[in-house]
Amino acid sequence: MNEDSDSPIQFVRSSVTAAWNALRTVYYANSVSWRILKAGALVFLGFFVWAGANILHSVQPGWDFLTYPMAYGFLLILYGPLHHVVVIPLALRWRRSRGSRQSVGKRLPTTGLAVFFAAVLVLGTFPAGPMAIDFASALEESGVDVAPDMHCVKSEGGTIHCHLSDSAGVDRVVVDSGDRELTTDGEPPFEFDIEESAVQEVLGERKFTVRLLDEDGSTIRRYTRRTALISEG
Repeated sequence: MNEDSDSPIQFVRSSVTAAWNALRTVYYANSVSWRILKAGALVFLGFFVWAGANILHSVQPGWDFLTYPMAYGFLLILYGPLHHVVVIPLALRWRRSRGSRQSVGKRLPTTGLAVFFAAVLVLGTFPAGPMAIDFASALEESGVDVAPDMHCVKSEGGTIHCHLSDSAGVDRVVVDSGDRELTTDGEPPFEFDIEESAVQEVLGERKFTVRLLDEDGSTIRRYTRRTALISEG
């Protein structure tokens, strides 16, 4: 009776142990083919997580917790191949030596992972501009062929002036920054001014979004501008 009651626990324990041993075997596999396979898989995983978090954040800009998977994917693209192509082989080589190198070799993989996750926390809390990409423009398609150029210049006083090259097919222009609407322009040729100080900081950068609306109020085109990249005129 006792053996029967213990068998499910023993089965789970042995399954977890076998899975852990298999994971360790793959983790420390050091042949050239395994290095390339693991590096490529981590690049793919990092890109998938980073792009997915960016797309979801473009749809739901208020979900600031997405900066952490965004940071994880972004750093994994960079650090994942380095860990399995450089860190693991170096650690295995040093483990076979003696003295301080052997001690460092035993701790090197764990230290590398600790530094990686610490960097994820820092970058997720204080996101850098290159980590975030606005996919909203690509996600919003109206089927209307309206694509005027938008030109913006910044004055010395911090006023940003923007205008469209063509107003055909546009009924209204709405300018947003973060969760705040900065201005609305309903009269052609759709020129507007905003103050740089009123632009909110999103993911470490001040940026605003300009939406072109048709008569039904649907977005037909969308532009995102970073104030730091607008030239003075």
